[in-house]
Amino acid sequence: MRKKWLLALILIVFISLLIITGIIIQVVRGSLPETSGTIKTGVKNKVEIYRDQYSVPHIIADTMEDLFFAQGYAQAQDRLWQMDMSRRGVGGKLSEILGEDMSETDLFTLTVGFYRAAENNLTLLDPEALALLEAYAEGVNAFIADNSDRLPPEFRLIGYKPEPWKPLDSLAIAVYMSWYLGGNMQTELFHSALIEVVGTPLTSEIFPDYPDYGPIIAPGDNLAKQEYTEVNVEGLIALSRIAELSGKTKYVPGLGSNNWVISGDLTPEGGAILANDMHLAMGLPSIWHQAHLIIPDRFNVTGVMFPGIPGIIVGFNENIAWGVTNTGPDVQDLYRLELNPDNTHQYRYLDQWVDAEIIREEFWVKGEDRPREIEVMITRFGPVISSVVEIETPLSLRWAALEGTKEFRAILDLMSAADWNDFTTALENFMVPAQNFVYADVNGNIGYRANGLIPIRRSGNGLLPADGTTDEFEWTGYIPWDELPTLYNPPEGIIVTANHRITDDDYPYFITTSWAPPYRAMGIWREFEGAENFTLEDIIRAQTSFYNTQAETLAPVLTRALEEATLEEAELSAAELFMEWLESPYETVDSVGATIYNCLYAQMLEKTFADEMGEELYERFLHNRASSNAFDRMLLSGESGWFNNVSTEETETRDDMIEEAFKSTVAFISSELGADQANWNWGELHTITLKHNMGSVALLARFFNRGPYPVGGSFHTPANMSYLLTEPFEATHSAPWRYMIDLSNHRAIDALAGGNSGHLLSDHYDDQTNMWLNGEYKNMIFYPDEVRSLTEKLVLEPK
Repeated sequence: MRKKWLLALILIVFISLLIITGIIIQVVRGSLPETSGTIKTGVKNKVEIYRDQYSVPHIIADTMEDLFFAQGYAQAQDRLWQMDMSRRGVGGKLSEILGEDMSETDLFTLTVGFYRAAENNLTLLDPEALALLEAYAEGVNAFIADNSDRLPPEFRLIGYKPEPWKPLDSLAIAVYMSWYLGGNMQTELFHSALIEVVGTPLTSEIFPDYPDYGPIIAPGDNLAKQEYTEVNVEGLIALSRIAELSGKTKYVPGLGSNNWVISGDLTPEGGAILANDMHLAMGLPSIWHQAHLIIPDRFNVTGVMFPGIPGIIVGFNENIAWGVTNTGPDVQDLYRLELNPDNTHQYRYLDQWVDAEIIREEFWVKGEDRPREIEVMITRFGPVISSVVEIETPLSLRWAALEGTKEFRAILDLMSAADWNDFTTALENFMVPAQNFVYADVNGNIGYRANGLIPIRRSGNGLLPADGTTDEFEWTGYIPWDELPTLYNPPEGIIVTANHRITDDDYPYFITTSWAPPYRAMGIWREFEGAENFTLEDIIRAQTSFYNTQAETLAPVLTRALEEATLEEAELSAAELFMEWLESPYETVDSVGATIYNCLYAQMLEKTFADEMGEELYERFLHNRASSNAFDRMLLSGESGWFNNVSTEETETRDDMIEEAFKSTVAFISSELGADQANWNWGELHTITLKHNMGSVALLARFFNRGPYPVGGSFHTPANMSYLLTEPFEATHSAPWRYMIDLSNHRAIDALAGGNSGHLLSDHYDDQTNMWLNGEYKNMIFYPDEVRSLTEKLVLEPK
């Protein structure tokens, strides 16, 4: 009898759980946005929002104000929680909902001043641009007001409601993207700490450079030396980690983008071709939101934008297409300050004590009954950011994004540009982040601009913090706009950018020393060898290529070392497989050679640098932007003091290091994948999981996250699939959105990792994932007649 009662109780509990789960699902499903029907709202005239089979909003309006209102409404339908988290992340408001763990991040963002920079940018906008920002914000707020009781489920899970959206929020998110796409502050912190640990000679060996075998986009470096002073290594490492904003802006090798344009002289129908895939953090929802904006007979543009910002940042209109990659110039400098011991609000400059500007900020931490107050000290070089950690020598940050710029005006003009002149005129207002813009048009013309604020220094190279008591390292201005690297219809008929070096030594201005490795660019050019009449099928092959030119470049060195190494039987068979793969190094998902190569490279890095650097500094090195260029130079030359293992009595060489690294590689893979080397498929180790922020909670991960999926590629393949060297081999960064267009006929195709909706119960939360994983694409709807043939339509009407 007791057994029957127990079974009955279990059954009752099980049924109850099913009922509760069903109720929760129904409640959550009830928060799905309405994408069909009619809504009375704040538009001046009727607006139609059509949704295609992937829920991309195609918005048709009569005026720009209504168009941007509707874009705000549609973005909020798809991504409101993501938008809110973005503005909280740069506004010092994460602790307010997430608690103490986010307080350091809030402290740092308030110190740097993302919103202060946005306030400066807001004052520079013309009335038209400001009116459109306000219209977008009104659209977001209309959605919030219409759905206050049926907000996305994340708001219910955390237990809060979003505040009204403001134009300032959109501009602050744009400033954050400038931080995300970087400068070299982290490089300066790392070099300072490294000199303290290993000295100047070894540190100088890994100062960034660019290999002579790498291509240059637009065929000079002002490398004056800077003085080193003793530093607190622990404080610098702590500051470096905090500056990554809870890991959101942590550098990953391969972070960047690819784009290229092909002249109409090389296409069958005479229109130019453009392709772009921007390599950023992968997750759910995507960092990009797809949209299409139309005013009949006047305005037609489609592409993507960061959720929380109106317009289209990358895409095409009826006449031109454009794409971007990160230029990666050095736009951040740290300055060492000397404070007045009698008045710490003063700092020494040119033998005088100068008053700093003092700003007081505050932020709330969940569970506390009053806000925390902080004091921010602003010098002529920018905010003192070292105040967030314990560092004896105060450090002030000068950053181009704090100077006051008008990117939103540039976006408006880009969207309506009809030719190269319009395009370059629009870019006069696009200053941060500095980008490699490529251009293509219906007449077959192509162009390129390295565009943005790139400082001119009186002296110095940005490799170490500069002396802030003198004017010796001041910025004296920016590279003149008309002297920034530019190409228009070059004779080759092709322009490729992949974050690699832009100029040769004849260029009169310093841009950076920290160029991305050349391998993705080399891989793209490799795909174009011998081609004449380009079609989109040729472009797909290049954009999805897993060929590793780094492995091809290092193959002679690795092969020679392994041929002379003393190896055991399992190591010998692995070496044979590996050397055979090096003859054609494609990193496909089922490749054994790719597994060995990536594990070997990680082992070589560790055996070369970890013994001298120590654990914490080595971890920082793996996030250094120039680590690959420096290490590959050492491998190819065979000469470096780093190859010696300081923990042994012998003096090890490069080939000794490679042999030991290979043995460790075979042991590691055997422990992970077994002794049968035929099963050492790259996709067994190298996977990607599309993670939602809520997925960091174990109980919620299975609902919000998607994956893991096995993937090919790595840092240096054109189809970029990067992973953290500190946490190999799960891919964390790739191209969330791939797109290309043939302007001969406006045939455009794209794919978004995940889907256009951020709602976990939406059919469009992850409906493009398999297409993206398989290197496939969907057609982009462009012509208004195509849009009006869609059946899913939401009409916004005036109240």
